[in-house]
Amino acid sequence: MTDTTDTTDAPVAAGCWSADELHALADLLVGIDTTGHPVALLDQLEALERVKAAAAAAQVLATAAFAEAAEAAEDLPSDGRRRPRRALSIGAEVALAARTSPYQGEQRVLLSRRLRDDLPGVHAALGRGEIREDQAFAVAREVAHLDPAQRTAVDADVTRLSAGLAGLGDEKLRGAVRRSCLTVAADAEARRHERARADRHVTTRQLGDGTGRVTAIVAVEHLSAIRQVLDEDAASARAAGDERTGGQVRADTLVRRITGQDPVEAVPVSVNLVITAESLLAGGDEPAQLPGIGWLPAGLCTRLVRDASAIAKLSLRRLFVRPDDRSLVAMESRSRTFPTALAELLDLRDGGRCRTPGCDAAIRHHDHVVRESDGGPTSAHNGQGLCERCNYAKESPGWTSWVASPETGPHEVHGVTEHLRILRSTAPPLPGGREPDFSPAELRLAQSLTLAA
Repeated sequence: MTDTTDTTDAPVAAGCWSADELHALADLLVGIDTTGHPVALLDQLEALERVKAAAAAAQVLATAAFAEAAEAAEDLPSDGRRRPRRALSIGAEVALAARTSPYQGEQRVLLSRRLRDDLPGVHAALGRGEIREDQAFAVAREVAHLDPAQRTAVDADVTRLSAGLAGLGDEKLRGAVRRSCLTVAADAEARRHERARADRHVTTRQLGDGTGRVTAIVAVEHLSAIRQVLDEDAASARAAGDERTGGQVRADTLVRRITGQDPVEAVPVSVNLVITAESLLAGGDEPAQLPGIGWLPAGLCTRLVRDASAIAKLSLRRLFVRPDDRSLVAMESRSRTFPTALAELLDLRDGGRCRTPGCDAAIRHHDHVVRESDGGPTSAHNGQGLCERCNYAKESPGWTSWVASPETGPHEVHGVTEHLRILRSTAPPLPGGREPDFSPAELRLAQSLTLAA
């Protein structure tokens, strides 16, 4: 007799899903039918958001479990080399799997453990789709200064209501957590405020449109004074008939008070601007590259050079490339450390950013792809720019890397981590170059061949 029992609604245990089955599920979701009634489409959207949150909750468990298993595994021999922190290697491998930066991978491990062990209510709310992954991680960050028992008390406090956390916006959720922290651990909150005031600092970030962002962490009373000064200057400029907007006046006032330079005047140019001769001299439209910053329009770079030249504030350096593949001319040294000129060439070739996939940090170390102790030469071909964190992670036992490209083509580095994660990075194209266009099938084939090698 044929069994006709309907099992379509039977729940499947999370542990029964293999990686291949999860990939197949992702392929099915990509091909979802979107030709239904608007109400049905909204139902699909709501259900997919629930699936996304549940997947994030499952990732929390998988990340924490992987970290524990990797820490418990017997360390590989290090050939007498100094070992980096184990968490550095674990975070870097999680970053490769999650397609994010190594720092974010390490943070993901830390926050996943905190959610699983200390915030079970928040983790359950994420699994039910009441909050998003970024909200769950924000809660985990807010309670970082508390001990595990206090975190659990805050977790019980913010999830005790029958409605749970559903419907709370980012600020409302953060406010509820802060209020609970002040109630549960007043002394810890006071110490946190003192540490935050002691950790005042300034950071800068280049944006992708020719501007940048300056972020200053200052005491709240100083924030009030800064805001008052900028507002007064904006009001005075408007009263005097200044054509700039209030925001422009505030930004220019900040720059003038810090640097002593008037932002309206030309700024001295003394940077490594990689630009084709056609774009600089013949009106070409090929963009220029500013190492560590990114791509800039040819017209903007030409204007910067022209304005600075008019007031004798320009230093121009000629950088030669091969005509066929647009790569910088290689250099080699017999020194173990990279000489200044060779290190600068690596910075220019790699765009000033760490070569690790997913990492956008600035270059801090000039690294031998094949270690010098293993016979790797100090050359442009065997060199790459890495941030400090990625360079230390690369020294973890079980990690290896090699140059996979010929010396005449775009510089490409391959590597494998302890747990068989694939690293593959290609130097960014220089002005006039063309970025390789790989299909998904080609990328999977390249990963398989790299792992086999």
